[in-house]
Amino acid sequence: MQAFDATKTPPPRWFSPWHSRVFRTTPADVGSVALAHSRIYILPTRRGVAFIGTLLVMLVTSINYALALGFVATFVLSGVLGAALLNTFRNLTGLAIRPGSAGETFAGGRLPFSVSLAGSGRTRAAIFVTARDGTTRVVDVEADSTTIVTFELDATERGRVPLGRVTISSDFPLGLWRGWAYAHFPATGIAYATPEPAAPPLPAGTSGTEGASRGRGEDADLAGLRDYQRGDPLQRVAWKAVARGAGWFTKAFDGGGGKGPVVLDLAALPATLTLEQKLSRLTAWVLACEHAARPYALVMPALRIASSQGREHRRAVLTAIALFEGR
Repeated sequence: MQAFDATKTPPPRWFSPWHSRVFRTTPADVGSVALAHSRIYILPTRRGVAFIGTLLVMLVTSINYALALGFVATFVLSGVLGAALLNTFRNLTGLAIRPGSAGETFAGGRLPFSVSLAGSGRTRAAIFVTARDGTTRVVDVEADSTTIVTFELDATERGRVPLGRVTISSDFPLGLWRGWAYAHFPATGIAYATPEPAAPPLPAGTSGTEGASRGRGEDADLAGLRDYQRGDPLQRVAWKAVARGAGWFTKAFDGGGGKGPVVLDLAALPATLTLEQKLSRLTAWVLACEHAARPYALVMPALRIASSQGREHRRAVLTAIALFEGR
C-alpha cells in the first residue's frame, strides 16, 4: 500500500480550512493579533512528561502501601503541576504581536524582518519567538511596553520574500509545559537581483556621444551645492560642509559630465544573455549610475520609469527589476 504524501496529494476539501486555521498555513492575520485561548496550544515538555510519570508512580506506590505521606506529596506536587500549567497559559494569553518592517537586500543575502510584542498590563517572561527558518529569539516583555524582535531570513532568489509563519511560545515558569501559538502575517520584503560582478561600462547618455561612462563619480561636472533633500545619495552629500557645521548640502552636477541621462533598456541587451543575466546587468548599471551621480531611466516590457536619481528612484527601479516575470 502506497503511503500518503501530503506534499503531492492535496488534503480533502473539508480538511483544508481546519488545517489552515489550526496551523496558520496561510497569511490570514492582518494588523495586531492578540493571543487568546483559541489560539494557544499547551503540551507537557519532556521534563513535564517525566514529572507526570513520577507522580503516577508515587500515586500507585501510595495506594499499594497505604502511605499517607505519599498521598500528601503526590497531591502537593500535582498542585504544582496544575499551577505551572495555568501560569504558562497566563504568560501567553493577551500577548499582542504585530508585524513590523520588512527590509531589502540582494539575492543571496539576508533579509531583515521585525515584529513587535506588547505585554498589555503584565510582564511576560521568557517568550520564544521563532521564524519559519527556525531562528529563535528569547525576550522578556515588560508590562505596558512594546518589545521589537528582529530576524534575518535567507533571500535565495530575487523577488518578494515572505516573513512566513511566526511561532510564539513559552515554558515559563518551571519548564513543565510548553504553550505556543502561531501568527502568519502577509509581510514581505524585496530581494533585488544580484548585480553582475564585472558589468560592462554604462550605455551612452541620451544627450551626448562621448562614449560610455565607467561609473566614476569624478567624470561629472560639479555645478555647486543645493540644500539636502531626503533620499539624496549619501555619496553626493557635501561632507566637508557638514563637518564645518555649515549644514547639510548635496553636490549638484551638470548632466553627469556631459553624458546625459542613461536609459537602461532590457530589450537592448544582447540576446545571448539569459533573463537572469540581463536583470543582473541592469542592477549593476543602476548601482553604477548612482555612484556616478547620473540620472537614469528604466525601460522594460509594459513598464517605463522616467529618468531621475535618489534613494526612492533607486528603490523603485531595483524593485521593478526584481519583480519582472517576463522573458
